[in-house]
Amino acid sequence: MVVGANRTNLADIERASNSTLGFEKVLVIGLKERTDKKDILTLQASLTGIDLTWLEAVEADKIKEKGLPPLAYLQGNFLASWRSHINAVRSIVENRYASAMIMEDDMDWDVRIRNQMQDFALGIRYLTDIDESEKQLSPYGGDWDIFWPDHCREYLPEDDDCRRFVINDDETVAPKSEMPTLKDHLAEYPEYTRIMHKAGAPICTFAYALSARGAQKVLYHLGTRGQVSNYDNALAFMCRDGNLNLKCYSVEPFLFMHHRAARPLDKDSDNLINEHDKVCEKAFTESIV
Repeated sequence: MVVGANRTNLADIERASNSTLGFEKVLVIGLKERTDKKDILTLQASLTGIDLTWLEAVEADKIKEKGLPPLAYLQGNFLASWRSHINAVRSIVENRYASAMIMEDDMDWDVRIRNQMQDFALGIRYLTDIDESEKQLSPYGGDWDIFWPDHCREYLPEDDDCRRFVINDDETVAPKSEMPTLKDHLAEYPEYTRIMHKAGAPICTFAYALSARGAQKVLYHLGTRGQVSNYDNALAFMCRDGNLNLKCYSVEPFLFMHHRAARPLDKDSDNLINEHDKVCEKAFTESIV
């Protein structure tokens, strides 16, 4: 049961369950040599009817100092991650996409993701106070910059007005016992509840969405001006900084998450080094049913 919105303009909402989840594109960042991840994600997308557009990730040794913005402090894989994400953001601006989801190449999601995104669209529309009597170009409405259908961890915003979009008795929500990073503010809700709210500071950029307006702001602040912290932290700081007037939203528990395959950890992530002696014995995806 959904609390906080009525289901008007169902045709608009249903577009959130199309082959690009209501966005113009679903962009996937991946290294060319990680064919293992591309094979898995391609199969997964085919089984759930999602169209992916692949973007080649950047390797750190291919980045020249002269191409960096004035404020540039990252190095190694963190610098490569920043440049890879900024390239994806730039592609949204270059191609004049109205919106796009950006995800990394080791994502996992529920087989019912397309239905979940309809509820996500309802939540965004409720939280942004769109006029439901008017047809919207996007199932998510037009008054948002960034939202996270995925994150590692989220915090309530300091100026939180306690406004929530609540989905009760959601069979696609994992039991609390299976969510090790469950935040304290979710404890007040019963099992199988999902909430959406204004973003506080979502950490991780496994999967996030940008409107055209949001992409322009991110490209300006994190692309042309500089990178002084890891890309995901910088994006969270942008949403936390009220002076930038960014409209950011997130969902808890999340709808996408990094998959941990049964293999050595240094094969699991391209950001892990010297982890060859550590092994994930059993494949799992946190909090995803």
